[in-house]
Amino acid sequence: MRYFILLLLIFPFIEIYALIVIGNSVGALNTIFWIIFTGVIGVYLLRNQGLKTLMEMRSNQPTFESTADNFLKTIFTPIGGFFLLIPGFITDLIGILILLPMTRIFILGLLFNYLSPFNLAKGRNKQNNDWIEGEFKKDK
Repeated sequence: MRYFILLLLIFPFIEIYALIVIGNSVGALNTIFWIIFTGVIGVYLLRNQGLKTLMEMRSNQPTFESTADNFLKTIFTPIGGFFLLIPGFITDLIGILILLPMTRIFILGLLFNYLSPFNLAKGRNKQNNDWIEGEFKKDK
């Protein structure tokens, strides 16, 4: 969590640097076209896929299968569209990786490993045992 704030502060500078470097190599007009194009794709995905999912849930309400794949697709499609909507190449790459099914599974696995309650001792020393075993007698 402490690195999240640092990443939030540094990320715009990295994104601007990537825009400048790619703009110098492919040209300013191509860079502007790409940013507008991915923004339009992001708006399309946010609008149409979200509405499609809502209509599907509404029309098939008794038979709608609440599988993990449907749930993840419902959650990850707007997130990927939002990343495509943000101008920049790094956010576009993140958005595309979120929208592709194979990379979505990989990203989800990383998130579950990072947020898993069983990995709480990941950053701590493995020798630090908090459990003390023993027997006791209650005095009367």
